[in-house]
Order: sequence, then C-alpha cells, then structure tokens
Amino acid sequence: MIARKIHRWNGAVFAAFLLLHFITHLSGLWGVDAYNATQDALRLIYRNPVVEPLVLASALVQMGLGLKLLIARIRRGLRESWARAQVISGGVVLYFMTEHLIALVLARWVDGLDTNFYWPASVMSGAPFTWYFIPYYSLGVIALFVHLGCALRLILLRQGARAQARAAFWGMTLAGGTIAALIVAMLLGAFYDITLPPEWLAYLRQFVPGFTP
Repeated sequence: MIARKIHRWNGAVFAAFLLLHFITHLSGLWGVDAYNATQDALRLIYRNPVVEPLVLASALVQMGLGLKLLIARIRRGLRESWARAQVISGGVVLYFMTEHLIALVLARWVDGLDTNFYWPASVMSGAPFTWYFIPYYSLGVIALFVHLGCALRLILLRQGARAQARAAFWGMTLAGGTIAALIVAMLLGAFYDITLPPEWLAYLRQFVPGFTP
C-alpha cells in the first residue's frame, strides 16, 4: 500500500517533467530550430543544479517502485484485461526509461554532446538504428499513455464515474498513439529534411563504423 501511494504521488510529480518533455518534442513539428529553442527555454526550469537532481531521483524512484509493483501484480495474477494492460504498459515504460537513462549518460556525460533535437533524430536517420528505434519510440510513448490511462481509470472508478473512467482510458490511449506517430514521423524527416551535425555522425559511428544516413 505504501509503495503504491508513493508510486502514485511521485508519478504525479514526474508527470510535470514529462509534460515539458512532450512540449519540446511536439514543438519539433515546426522545425529543428523550434525544437531546440523550446528545449533551451524549458531547460531553465528542469536542467539546473536544484531541479535536475530531483527529476533524476524522481525517475529512479518511479522505476524502482514500478518494478516492485509490477512483480507483485504478476504474482497476484492477471486475470482481468485491465490488469494485463497496466502490467504490460508498465513493463514497457520501465524498459524504455532504463534504456533512455543509459543513453543519456553515454551521450551527455561520456561523449559530452548536447542532447538536443539531434539526439533522437540521430538514431532515426537510417538502418540499422531505425530497426530498433522506430518500435522503441513508438511503443514507449504509447505504453506511457496506456499506463497513465490505467491510473486515471482507477481514480475515476473510485469516484463512481464508470463511463468517464472508460472514456479516459481510451482517450489517453488514442492520444498516445497520435503523439507517437507524430514524433516518429518528425524524427524520420517526414516534415522537413534533417542533416545531422558531424559530432552526431561520429557518435553513431562508434556503434556502426562507416554509418551513413
């Protein structure tokens, strides 16, 4: 019970950062410069010596508690479709966040790169990276919204709003699918041409020597 309460309240706090994160991504629909300018402005809020450690701590707490709750829920059984949706989406989000944090450490602190628009765009610039990162980004975003939809559904059910609970879940799921499609299409260069800077090509060539977008 305590773990669920902390997971719920910490998730609400972490959602504030996620909102800024998605604002940054969706601003990229208006171009690379719009993305980077939006990110620079929002970084004043979350990337400073006071807030950034709290954001990272919140992410780690959410991941740790999420894993604990996921294991406990599987042990209790997954007979209901809603329980399966919550556990599967939570597992995908946990995997996504783990991979994302490792990639952040490598790009930002090991290679010293500015993790701006070109960070996600680099791994969407061509095969073999796209074979992994198209489903990675798509499923990660959809799973996050499904998981949030499950949480919102439970909140509304506790208030007796059964019809609203179902609508909220499916609305969040639809929003997740739409946002995922827009972000993936943007990073693939569907709306404008993307030319990677030399430092990002060098970054990719650490993993695939001679890679050319």
